[in-house]
Amino acid sequence: MQKIKNFLQSRKFLYIIIAFFAAQAIFFAAAINYKVPSDEEYHYTFINYYAQRPISAGPIIANQNELFNLGDIQRTPSYLYHYVMSFYLRIVQLFTSSIETQVFMLRLLNVSFGVIALLLLVRLARKIGVSDLTTNLTIAWLSMTGMFIWVFAGISYDNLALTIFFLFLIQLVNLKEHLKVQALIRAMLSGVILVLVKETFLPVVILGFLLLFGYRIGRTGIKNNLNELSGSFRDTWRSKSRPLLMVLCVITIIASGLFVERYAVNYARYKKFTPTCDQVHTVDECMQQGIYRRNTGQKREFEQRKKEQDVRLDSLPVYSAKWAGYIYQRTYFYRGMQTIPANQKASRVAIVTAAFAGLLLFFGAWNMRRLNTTQLGLAILTVIYILMVLLYNFNAYRFYGYPFAIQGRYLLPILPFIYMAVIGSARMLYRKLGKNLKLVFVVVSILIIGNNIMVHSPLIIYLNGRSLLDVPVVGLLRNIS
Repeated sequence: MQKIKNFLQSRKFLYIIIAFFAAQAIFFAAAINYKVPSDEEYHYTFINYYAQRPISAGPIIANQNELFNLGDIQRTPSYLYHYVMSFYLRIVQLFTSSIETQVFMLRLLNVSFGVIALLLLVRLARKIGVSDLTTNLTIAWLSMTGMFIWVFAGISYDNLALTIFFLFLIQLVNLKEHLKVQALIRAMLSGVILVLVKETFLPVVILGFLLLFGYRIGRTGIKNNLNELSGSFRDTWRSKSRPLLMVLCVITIIASGLFVERYAVNYARYKKFTPTCDQVHTVDECMQQGIYRRNTGQKREFEQRKKEQDVRLDSLPVYSAKWAGYIYQRTYFYRGMQTIPANQKASRVAIVTAAFAGLLLFFGAWNMRRLNTTQLGLAILTVIYILMVLLYNFNAYRFYGYPFAIQGRYLLPILPFIYMAVIGSARMLYRKLGKNLKLVFVVVSILIIGNNIMVHSPLIIYLNGRSLLDVPVVGLLRNIS
């Protein structure tokens, strides 16, 4: 057992798992047709739009007069991924005009984002005091999670957003004990870039800073924190790091300008950080997008049903139970709304696994005093994040009348911390058990893990349901029901 444990917590095993993740993602990147991953057509078309513009035009689209099949790209806050990726696409287009080849090359770059994200996650785990064994097992679990592989095998802003999110958390942890001016600027810069890549991270970035400063002010007070920050600024300005500080400040000012241009101007003009398409453009222009047509038609149908008093919406508890089922389906069977369905065996295994993991989490929560302050902060962030996604989906359900925008990829930012909590609780429980019960616990755990590998492995699911992956989930220019 000790030899197995030593191998599982070794750096060698970690690199094997990361290589396994990369191999799976590259396989999917090569095997899956263009447009099949959720929103891939949107992301590629948006990237290509920037690639066709002069570099001197910059990221700001002053007046959108084409590509209304994408909806609004003039005032969307989530544009930085597409702009950055366009420079890579420009290089690729020098060698090939084949869209399929361009897509594959873009997918390969996104796979590299996944590798970087895993390495950053390992670094974060070590910074917050998670053991090497728990960290490696978490990475292994992620490498067997279909949606985690699927997202990084396609073209999606989620890939860059996840990578920056883990970097942002590392920077917040660095600020927990020492409030250094360069570290604070880097954290602010990462936060601004993150919300320009994907706007849904805005409340998460705000919450992260609130947790950080709440902890620091509670521990040492406002005055001491200001003194520490000003002292750090003076020391850095007088040191050899002054040029780096000046560069960081300039980049942060530019990024903040982009943030103000998009978020502040949007709110001042449209009273929303993310205006709807018909707030920026005409309805006829917006109706050129299939997603807008679908949502508009669904809303009209729902309003008509309400007029006819033919509406019975689930309560929040009932909806939450269904939501958990959707999240399971769309996390382990990848794809998205139009997913590969879980068979009966997989569903039974999932129920047993969920009950087992739930008991472990309950045990871990009961022993929460073992968590350090950083781990507790991440636990709070994880719980609030889950609640925000649930309430967002519930409000969308009440607005449209059907389960709308429930995607397993939305929970990927905090999924590693759930895995860490389950694995950490299991190890804690194991240490408390007697010799005979330890053997029973190990046998039960191996059986559960083995059955999950048989029914939830991404490649096995692909082989069983590949015929369902030949048709795009949503086409930008076609009618969808």
